[in-house]
Amino acid sequence: MTDETNNDSVSGTFFIYGGLVVTDAQLREIHTALEAIRSKYGYLPGDSLKFHTRSRPAQVSIPDSKAAKREVIEALERIGARLIIYVILHDIANSQTADTRQKWALNTVTYAYYRLLSEENAGGVFLMDRDDDQHTHLASLFQTGPQMADGRHIAVSDRIFLFGMTANNSSHLSSAVDIALGGFRYCVNTAGGDGAQVVAGEIFPPLARMLWGREVGGTKYIRDRGFHSMPKTEIKSYSYKRIYKNLFEKLNDYSGGDADTPEEGQP
Repeated sequence: MTDETNNDSVSGTFFIYGGLVVTDAQLREIHTALEAIRSKYGYLPGDSLKFHTRSRPAQVSIPDSKAAKREVIEALERIGARLIIYVILHDIANSQTADTRQKWALNTVTYAYYRLLSEENAGGVFLMDRDDDQHTHLASLFQTGPQMADGRHIAVSDRIFLFGMTANNSSHLSSAVDIALGGFRYCVNTAGGDGAQVVAGEIFPPLARMLWGREVGGTKYIRDRGFHSMPKTEIKSYSYKRIYKNLFEKLNDYSGGDADTPEEGQP
């Protein structure tokens, strides 16, 4: 299940898209865990449990809201949910329409999910948060597959059996996705100077451990698996390169070294 955040440059320097990959059994565990968290902190039926403070219902205090979000992320890590994230600098993405930007993100995350399913010889479904402009693109993802940078389409329907949409409060998984992405967004924005470094250092370690990756020599590599930094082509602008370099360094600092992106030529 996927969603987007930092939709414009006012919200943050990077546009972020991504979501959680969970098994059938994990979905049941997440449902049970969030039911307990909602009850513990006083969320009533119909209340939204989301990352942003403004979504907090009136009867839930700010400290309780923060505690609930922390426990959601802890539960996701404990249960074994995996995270796939796509980021692109708004100054680069803004050369395209918002619709095209969304399609690029969907293509990348879909193919990453397909690779995960292929490695595990599994099948699954792909759900995104409701976006009425993307119905046709979801159909094309099923029919012809995501389009790669070289123009090729990669068929994915042998493992992704359904593409669809969901919405806030349609499941507890939607809350889990919002909170995981919201936490990631906070850390990305903090790397850009808009947030508290100490808080990012508390939020990011479990998220870093949740990123889908590959262990090599005791190091977890996440590039092109759980973490997709776009564009993949060489960035010629020095100022843009510096922003990306700062993001990678800061996220690695926040993670406590739990996840590193490899240098060129490494796994």
